[in-house]
Amino acid sequence: MKIDKAYRYIKRLIIEGIWEPETSINVNEITEKLNMSRTPVHKALSKLEQEGFLTIIPQVGVFVKRPDPEEVIERLLVCANLDALMTEQAALNLNEAEFCYLEEILIKMDNPRLSADEYASLNIDFHRTIYEASKLAYTFNLAKTLWDYLNFVGNPEELFTDERRKQSQTEHWIIFYCLREKDSKMAKRLMEKHMRRVAKLVGEKYQDIDLNQRVFN
Repeated sequence: MKIDKAYRYIKRLIIEGIWEPETSINVNEITEKLNMSRTPVHKALSKLEQEGFLTIIPQVGVFVKRPDPEEVIERLLVCANLDALMTEQAALNLNEAEFCYLEEILIKMDNPRLSADEYASLNIDFHRTIYEASKLAYTFNLAKTLWDYLNFVGNPEELFTDERRKQSQTEHWIIFYCLREKDSKMAKRLMEKHMRRVAKLVGEKYQDIDLNQRVFN
């Protein structure tokens, strides 16, 4: 559909940083680029505003939204809990082929010569494989929007420095072995802790807030 095409095009330019925060978006340029009318473009823009990527000011214009610190932290904490829930369910569903694939990914991620972007791509594959195995379709689709937002507010070069990558990998392997043992409760706790650490790193970029005080029970 034209709306989906416009949505993906605009979102990609935002997430990849081609359009930086507070950049004014020219609707006419988008319609010409995609060869479509203004209606599907405006609907795509409205959807992206709802997801937190844009600010639409009537009679003024459309702008890439500068992330709000409180909103960043809230979204990342919700993401951590959704990811933990899917991990708990995945522990009961993962099959041998999926475990082999996860292990292959982790072995590749152990390579210290990987660039931050290469590591980030494998990291997405690792998490996605687990979450898809949860069979929680609604939760998975909701989480995907939050992952895109994480890509918007985060930066692989900052998230995956050498030292942070070592910690990330240690946590990944422990989660993997818990899933192997079908210890769903422990896998859930470890994934939530893992994702909260990422949320803390991203949150610190915007303001000094102690995420340890924001606990969802």
